[in-house]
Amino acid sequence: MKKRSSEKKRHVVSWINKAEWDQVLEYLYSKDPGLQRYALNRISAWKARYVNSTPVAVDCTADLVRCQVLDRSGQVGGDDLVLLYGAALVRFVNQITERHIGNKWYSLIIFHQYSTTPVAVHLQLYS
Repeated sequence: MKKRSSEKKRHVVSWINKAEWDQVLEYLYSKDPGLQRYALNRISAWKARYVNSTPVAVDCTADLVRCQVLDRSGQVGGDDLVLLYGAALVRFVNQITERHIGNKWYSLIIFHQYSTTPVAVHLQLYS
């Protein structure tokens, strides 16, 4: 039997429903560290449910917010915070600079390995 083109494709996601997604999004960008921690805990639960189905943008944002929460709490030393922020930022930048060619995704680092052109040219910082 052919599928009707009007049928919606279903995707398995980690969150329970759209309301949970909206709540976590709101809490993640809240100024209240308690609400941010709640959102981070929900995202951790999502990762536990379906490891590979949590969007990378959500993971990267959660990493950056987690760094901010730890920074404000004073629970982590300066050197450790530098490492946490560095790792979160590198992952975030790598994600937004990936390129889609054909049916494959490539990291900017791969372009740089096979090119004599600096990374800044690929980022269009200068030409």
